[in-house]
Amino acid sequence: MSIARGALSMGRGVAESLMTDTVRIFRRAYLDTADDDGNPEFTDTDVWSGPARLVLRSAAAIRDVDAQSQLLAVQSPRLDVPVEGTGGVKNADRFVILSSATDPESVGLEGFVSGMFPQTYSTARRLPVEVVS
Repeated sequence: MSIARGALSMGRGVAESLMTDTVRIFRRAYLDTADDDGNPEFTDTDVWSGPARLVLRSAAAIRDVDAQSQLLAVQSPRLDVPVEGTGGVKNADRFVILSSATDPESVGLEGFVSGMFPQTYSTARRLPVEVVS
């Protein structure tokens, strides 16, 4: 094993030790049907589930969105997941925080992947995500 591969392995171990949340990443597909209220129906397919770390790079909202007469603040955090097993995650996939050892209030937080993170010698897959609150 080369020095670089050894350092990479150690770095991934450290990065993953900070991933104290559990996340479900899934892909939503809308069907050609609607429920009784006229809302489109959909199906979700799991892409990956496991440890993660949600990182908020700035507390400032990047924009406000008016959705159905509600003003919502949109921020741009980052979702760190292990490199191994997460290569199938794509832009626009959705996520939900299932558990958190350090911030129980974040459980149930939802959002979507807003970009990709291909990088050589990465210790984690650092996905830009959007969370609407």
